[in-house]
Amino acid sequence: MRTMFHKDYIRYIIAGIIILLFWLLVGFVAYKRLSTHPTVSSYCNDYGCTNFRDGSNWAIRNCQGSTTEGSTYTCTQQGITGSCGTTSYCCPGPGMLWTTDMTQCSGSAETSGCCACPAPTPYTITSQCNGPCMGNSNCTDGNICIFEQGFGWVCRNPACYRNTGCNCASVTATPTLTPTPTSIQGQYYCGELCLTTSECRSDLRCVSINNTRECRNPDCPEENTCLCIE
Repeated sequence: MRTMFHKDYIRYIIAGIIILLFWLLVGFVAYKRLSTHPTVSSYCNDYGCTNFRDGSNWAIRNCQGSTTEGSTYTCTQQGITGSCGTTSYCCPGPGMLWTTDMTQCSGSAETSGCCACPAPTPYTITSQCNGPCMGNSNCTDGNICIFEQGFGWVCRNPACYRNTGCNCASVTATPTLTPTPTSIQGQYYCGELCLTTSECRSDLRCVSINNTRECRNPDCPEENTCLCIE
């Protein structure tokens, strides 16, 4: 009698363990289904997927998920997207309503509606004698761009750059080389022939260049314009 009772007791324990394992399995399967399939939260209100005010912009709320508040999408920038239920929405721009027209979000917010701008055409001024310039390329007729006090940067003849008319013929003609130097001081400009420094303007010196003697800037005698470029 005692042996039969002991066997029945063991059967009940085994049956209880089996039933417990069964319900644990059922609970695990149910949990997996809930975690992999979106559910509508009982506390979330999506307003029927209609737009509602969120400050100065419009918003939609998606209640598909595991949180009680759902997910709120605010239309603050053109091109961003959101969803409500199984429908996707597009933000056409700040302060505008969410729309299901996704074509307005087909491009990025920065480039949407932008056209290709033509490349600018370079503009270069061309100046004749005594005209404004920024470089030698702005000058015509072989003139160069120099800075002249009272005029600024202007185009001048390099042979007589202090002559505003760029006509070197109006400058005193270059004297014929003779052993006797001229007594006129400060007569010759940059690049003109000389025998002594006294024949050149006060800021120039008479130096030997290519078997001749010319008035040049002592700081850069190799420059035939007498303009020292650092």
